[in-house]
Amino acid sequence: MQSKLFKNPNFSSINQLAKLRIPFVFVINFAKTDIRLFPIPANTNDILYKFPNSTNCVKTKNSQNINLSIQETDFENYKQKFSYIQNKIKEGKITQINLTQASPITIDKTLKEIYFASNALYKLYLPNHFIVFSPETFVKIENNTLITHPMKGTIDASIKNAEENILNDKKEIEEHQKVVAMVKSEFSNLSENVWVERSRYISKIKTKTKTLLQVSSEICAKLQPNWQDNLGDLLNSILPAASICGVPKNEAIEIINKIEGYDRGFYSGVMGIFTGESLDSGVMIRFIEKNGENYFYKSGGGITELSDVEKEFSELKNKIYVPIY
Repeated sequence: MQSKLFKNPNFSSINQLAKLRIPFVFVINFAKTDIRLFPIPANTNDILYKFPNSTNCVKTKNSQNINLSIQETDFENYKQKFSYIQNKIKEGKITQINLTQASPITIDKTLKEIYFASNALYKLYLPNHFIVFSPETFVKIENNTLITHPMKGTIDASIKNAEENILNDKKEIEEHQKVVAMVKSEFSNLSENVWVERSRYISKIKTKTKTLLQVSSEICAKLQPNWQDNLGDLLNSILPAASICGVPKNEAIEIINKIEGYDRGFYSGVMGIFTGESLDSGVMIRFIEKNGENYFYKSGGGITELSDVEKEFSELKNKIYVPIY
């Protein structure tokens, strides 16, 4: 599909395929400038993927250990960016932003080996480019209902009273509520019927060395029948994902592009599958990228006026892991 139907796939290409109810897998980068489309099932030489209800590779899980270590984390550089963001918040330019960075790492397995050893809701491997094992749903569309689960808030479960702490943390509450409000606003442009199904619920993610607690909310909107006919336009209108940008979104993206100092690429973009009738997609977080012979783990977190730079940097490092079986 990638080479035969579209030379340079775009959101109009997604409209065309979805209108014909042709199933496909899509991968969209953070900047919305690089879109990859693959047939179902895709050639395993081109891509490996796993969604909750679909995969193109049934190889059994690999239980071998993975040794991942961070070569360095540039706290001083991060602190400078953090201070810049705090000033922009004080000026009223933004109320929050998702600040990320690429940390050099060493790993003793190939990206493909890590793909089979890792366990996640959404997994994708683009050969010799990157692997993502994401716990976060972007959007689902089932029975004409649009559903999303923005994930904002992470804490080490071993911390005393961890669940109580994160659910009652004023900074985390504020950050989460602002993202939910932004998602509801975006959904209201697509539907007159928008609601919050679940607010700030906890999910657990196990890594080799720890268990993490993450906070999400579930937001829904009722769509008109035949939403498939304009699927590309729908995705374009709500991308990038609210949880990895900031509030307001456009202003946050401008600041991200100015200060992060590296290209996010496909990190914090989305991966998805369209079956012909329904859609499922995930935000591409928990992300290892290969650049030449070097490997980088891209991670980050939300910054608000109540944020503490050391706590935020600690969260960024906590997200550098491989979720194993």
